[in-house]
Amino acid sequence: MNDRIANYMWNFKPAENSPIPTSCIDHNRTFFPEMNVVSVTDIERLAKSFPDLENLWDRIPHWIIKADIGRLLYIYFHGNFYFDVDCRIRKKIPLDSERCMILFTEMILKDVNRLGPRECKNPENVLRVANYAFGTNVIKHPFLHEVIMECIKRLAFLIESGPSKLEQLDILWVCGPDVITTVYHRSKNLYPDLILLDMSYLSHLCHGSWRD
Repeated sequence: MNDRIANYMWNFKPAENSPIPTSCIDHNRTFFPEMNVVSVTDIERLAKSFPDLENLWDRIPHWIIKADIGRLLYIYFHGNFYFDVDCRIRKKIPLDSERCMILFTEMILKDVNRLGPRECKNPENVLRVANYAFGTNVIKHPFLHEVIMECIKRLAFLIESGPSKLEQLDILWVCGPDVITTVYHRSKNLYPDLILLDMSYLSHLCHGSWRD
């Protein structure tokens, strides 16, 4: 497997009429010369591999939830790396291990009480793991499978509870960084090939168009 492909996502936002921004993508070619843009169709095909997710797919209440779980599905089945289109690589990412799952630190909070009402408040969760960038040279890495299953569980809960108004914090909780953060702290000892890199490797411009 070529473990130097940078995968990005675009056109998940309904009625998106802007071309994919290429500033960070062009810069990242220094480190990942080969790139790929993942579509909604690519993800819908993969979602069918998880029957519970397939049953929920058309009921997902926000497009960014599809994008968040879609990136996990794509790298789970294909390997290589995922980056948000506004994520800029600052230095070479180590890929020397024969088998590895690479994550990036998003931030370190002073207090877990700053987290959203549904997010895990275990003390170690002050260290937040990014969902805007991750990668592996392993097809169907079990860590990603665990993260996907946690997303499906949270998604089912959210849909069944039927909130009258969907808040941003609900969206972030379902398949956002709290999922990969929670699974990392809960299960990191199960995966000896898991590598968490510090914040010096990436810059995330946080355009966050889904919040509009």
